[in-house]
Amino acid sequence: MTTTKIHKVARVSLGVVMLIACLQCTKRNEEDLKSICFESEILPIIQANCATIGCHNSTTAADGYDLSTYEGIMRAVKPGNGRDSKIVKVMLEDKEEKRMPPPPAAPMSSQFIELVIQWIDKGAGHVVGCSLEVGCDTSSVSFSADITPVLNDFCVSCHNASAPSGGVVLSTYNGVKSVADDGRLVGSVFHLPGFSPMPPSGTRLDECKLNKIKAWVNAGAPAN
Repeated sequence: MTTTKIHKVARVSLGVVMLIACLQCTKRNEEDLKSICFESEILPIIQANCATIGCHNSTTAADGYDLSTYEGIMRAVKPGNGRDSKIVKVMLEDKEEKRMPPPPAAPMSSQFIELVIQWIDKGAGHVVGCSLEVGCDTSSVSFSADITPVLNDFCVSCHNASAPSGGVVLSTYNGVKSVADDGRLVGSVFHLPGFSPMPPSGTRLDECKLNKIKAWVNAGAPAN
């Protein structure tokens, strides 16, 4: 084989290797974006805590921000730079009067803020069609592992000890236990007639979260 042919074969081989590497890189990037579902993990929590009446919903759009949609949220996002994004900065603001959501609402959980940072760092993808959770296990639901995180993300900002909306405190076990026992917890999260729908944004929790809450209540709402 001549030197020219050897060089051609080498270039072709190198090109194939680079193409495979690029395809693998693209695949990894796609998987990274899909690892955090905007539709089920980001949007509902922002809607419940920020896109409320008088704040950042489509009607009032306080300070010019409507946080009820992906497009509106992206106005406060710098894809690839979570900690420098406005939506993260206001969640981490030390001064209470500038923090979002504002007092007396409770601050967003540190776990959710970190999730938002990761989502933005990965490109803030508009990943949808993933709200239904496969293999939802309701056989051993616990208050600490399954119920508390949901309440912290969707309810505690309004129903905490400092600002118990409607007199309901969901930041303590005893407070949750009382509304679990009298039927208000299930009635509200399932948006049943005669109960105040929670979250009040109009969007119910996903089916897995609802079923876990119902299973926990049906088990007697234990402090497990």
